[in-house]
Amino acid sequence: MTRLVIDASVLVSAAVAHPDSRPTKLLEAVRAGEVEMVICEQLLGEIERALAGKYFTQRVTAEERIAYLSLIRTIGAAHPDPLDPPPVLRDPADDYLIALAVSSRANAIVTGDGDLLEHPGLQPPAVTVREACRRLGIPD
Repeated sequence: MTRLVIDASVLVSAAVAHPDSRPTKLLEAVRAGEVEMVICEQLLGEIERALAGKYFTQRVTAEERIAYLSLIRTIGAAHPDPLDPPPVLRDPADDYLIALAVSSRANAIVTGDGDLLEHPGLQPPAVTVREACRRLGIPD
């Protein structure tokens, strides 16, 4: 089974995206057990903070935010937060994603973050949602 670390920005997009959007389809593949999504408390915290922002509070009720976080906790494969991840990226706040992907033996990191996507030789590689869906055979 394909194991993915899915960046918080992709997951919060799925919270408000159209049912036919790529983030939503990717999350549905996780729900269906076709893909394993790796999570940790640090990632969940990012999602929670993003959902508490003005953009999302205008679109998602408090109850829906709580239910969405609960869903992510339920369908995600929990791993410990990486401690002191080595510096790799320009933004050290995202280094934990790489450490999480390595420690969980993920096949890829799904993100829209250019710093991750453009980093040469990153292992596991960072891919866009579009590329992840293509690799998984999820139709557009």
